Amino acid sequence: MEKEKLKICSFYVSDWHLTAMLLPYIEDAKERNEHLNTILEKNISYNMKEILSRVRMDDRKKENIMKIGWENKELLKYNDIKKYMEKITRYENNITIIVEGHKDRIEYIGKNIDKWIKKSEKKLKKKEIKIINCYEVTEFNKDLEEILDKHDKILNTSGIHEIEEMYEGYIRKRA
Repeated sequence: MEKEKLKICSFYVSDWHLTAMLLPYIEDAKERNEHLNTILEKNISYNMKEILSRVRMDDRKKENIMKIGWENKELLKYNDIKKYMEKITRYENNITIIVEGHKDRIEYIGKNIDKWIKKSEKKLKKKEIKIINCYEVTEFNKDLEEILDKHDKILNTSGIHEIEEMYEGYIRKRA
């Protein structure tokens, strides 16, 4: 199952930056028919609605982006994650989960998602699951390399990239 799970990290400095950074990715993902989901510590509904009101985009696309759900979700316990994952993986082939919050919260949620994926390998078959972990910059400065080592790629305003492309001199510590 590991081949079908892609972990992506992202860093933001404010809720406005987070929503502006995610919007181009979300628009592309919707065109690729990815099923987008969120597990957010913060409620960024207002920010997303405001940004969408200022961009040129079909109203139907804006509505679909708002339907993703930009409210905070308290899914910390394994049983909550299990119910959520079973719901979102039921029908869709390509699934993206945007996880936002403090480093410890993201790691705890990630462990529970990984645990569920391992227990559900037969059900998942060949589904592609992308997990985008969004970290607030002011919170993690000393842990940057540790965070990068736990992810396959990085997302910024220009899209998904190899981590080494974005951080000159960075050398991955994991295989």
